[in-house]
Amino acid sequence: MTENGWVDETSVRLRDGAAVQLRRLNDTDIDAVIELHDTLTDRERYLRFFTMHPTYLKTLAHKLTERNGKGYALGAFESGTLVGVANYVVSSKPDTAEVAVVVAHDDHMRGLGTTLLRRLAQIARHNGIRRFVADVLTTNYLMFKLLADAGLQPRHLRPSHGVVHLDVDLTGSASY
Repeated sequence: MTENGWVDETSVRLRDGAAVQLRRLNDTDIDAVIELHDTLTDRERYLRFFTMHPTYLKTLAHKLTERNGKGYALGAFESGTLVGVANYVVSSKPDTAEVAVVVAHDDHMRGLGTTLLRRLAQIARHNGIRRFVADVLTTNYLMFKLLADAGLQPRHLRPSHGVVHLDVDLTGSASY
């Protein structure tokens, strides 16, 4: 338990019965974050980063594992292997954060992304975040399904040039 009363680690069961540990990422997870992104197909990388070959994965891994008060990265570990990450980064509005989720290629459709996003929404609300925002490619149907499965319905969808800006109110429901 942290000093603010929030539990940073918990064990959950996925749809297939597998147990995973959810915990906040730290600086010992940098290599695991890079390895997780290496499991993605080119299409999955494109949907996540808007490019198939992001050159900044090492920088991203460092930012995700940094504890600086500007965000939170929640990792899912199965048998010690990082299989998913949901994270937010606080925007210029202190109650709004940009959200992202990534799940290892072989672990899609197990409820992992939904579990991560629900838990991250709880953590964000606990930390004073009232809104999640994200830019999502209109072809990224899995992200739209993930949001719906997690009970997070975007209130504002503004499509532009193949990208939809999502705005999700986190204050509407106490249970995810």
